[in-house]
Amino acid sequence: MSPAVAGLTMRAMRIAWAVLVSMLVLVAAGCGSEDLGAGEANGAELLKAGALVYWETDSDPDSDQWKQVEELLGRFPDGEKWIAELKKELQTEDDVSWEDDIKPALGDQTVAAVYAKSLVDISFVGMTNSKEPDKAVALVKKLNASDEGDDVITRIVGDWVVISDKEASIDAALGGDGSQTLADADGFKSAMEELPDDALSRVYFDPAAAVDAFGGADPETAKALQMFGLDKLDFAGAWAKAREDGAEIAGVVRGEGADKLLGTGESYASKFLDRVPADAFAFYSVQGEGATKQFEALRDNPLYGIALRQVETELGVKIDDIVALFRGEVAFYAAPGSPIPKLTLLLESDDPQQGRQSADRLLRTLAQRGGGKVTEEGGVTTASFEGFTVSLGSLEDALVLTTSRGAIEELGGSGDKLADSDRFKKALEAADTPDEYTGLLYTDLGEAVELALGWAGAAQENVPPEVSRNLKPLRSLVVYGKQDGNLATSLAFLEIE
Repeated sequence: MSPAVAGLTMRAMRIAWAVLVSMLVLVAAGCGSEDLGAGEANGAELLKAGALVYWETDSDPDSDQWKQVEELLGRFPDGEKWIAELKKELQTEDDVSWEDDIKPALGDQTVAAVYAKSLVDISFVGMTNSKEPDKAVALVKKLNASDEGDDVITRIVGDWVVISDKEASIDAALGGDGSQTLADADGFKSAMEELPDDALSRVYFDPAAAVDAFGGADPETAKALQMFGLDKLDFAGAWAKAREDGAEIAGVVRGEGADKLLGTGESYASKFLDRVPADAFAFYSVQGEGATKQFEALRDNPLYGIALRQVETELGVKIDDIVALFRGEVAFYAAPGSPIPKLTLLLESDDPQQGRQSADRLLRTLAQRGGGKVTEEGGVTTASFEGFTVSLGSLEDALVLTTSRGAIEELGGSGDKLADSDRFKKALEAADTPDEYTGLLYTDLGEAVELALGWAGAAQENVPPEVSRNLKPLRSLVVYGKQDGNLATSLAFLEIE
């Protein structure tokens, strides 16, 4: 990236920060309207087809999305204080005022686009459909005056104010010369249909264009990008969205390379949820087959292959034997314990005894190298290290590695299970989690925060009151993946009460 573009990027980040602060301040004043999200306006109609990256965000502080942001911030005890501090910072930064400079410069939508021909030929433009274009131009001039280096330039095109590092970059990005616009490009239109138009912010990325631009002159770069399947993706995208009960962030990819990039596989429902105890405050499950395929691709790479052979020599265990342990469902959970939580890893296996031999060798090697002591009792191998233990056991169809020997009995017992827990079911429902997924992460943040504060107190660590009180509104975090043909989506939802 050229110094000019780097300088532009820093200024663009400052402008974006000022815009964000201003909108937070404005929504705190109680503005409201019936507007929706980032999809209302369409900056793509002004741009040429072929953008490597296209980002758009709702920059109307009166929109429904920003109203929801305000409502969510209000659930935190210090939410209004944060707004006040941001406002104060904005008013003292470079003599920029949100009332006189930012507010009149805001449009309903702010857009950024990146075009690239190579690693050293990258163009960036930013745009907003400002209500008062002259105010937007004046804002950029004020920021230019406060910084050293090349100035950011502006151009007014219709209802939009465009900024970049040089005129040539604007010319390279804008349509109007009879060429196809980005908004009319079939691939772009198809991709944006997969991103919710009521989101606060949306991003589009063209992986094939990245392979062409960055790998065209460098075979090694091209090979690295292709190894992760980027050359076989139609598009990648992401969005952020404020919801009534929390905040949502998601990413999506489509194409034959989706599985290879994300390590996803067929949708499934975790078989371990009916075994994990109900007091678990964190649970993670994924099908290991996709990850093992990614590993196999790395193993076949000569550079990584050498490093892996060195690891085998150090551990005394074949890497392939370890990887084989992760071919089925892999699950991890954490439950309350003292002095540390109970941590348990579950590895699905058609032949647990065979897999246990590899796991047993690895555990013993680690104990020997770490000064631990290994004991056998009741079919459980336990390695004792300073301050903690790791036990290895097996169920009918799974290996179990845990810091709590009693967890092996709990998994096989008939006590209350996580799948039937009301808090677990409520969290998954709030996140709109499907019955089957390509991976699942659940964290009861209320429980996790309470435990963390308790451990901090027991260790005589002082947690600032402003931290502890503002953690209380956080209820849960759920992350899941889903697959629909060659469209793969990963979504994270933070529940705020």
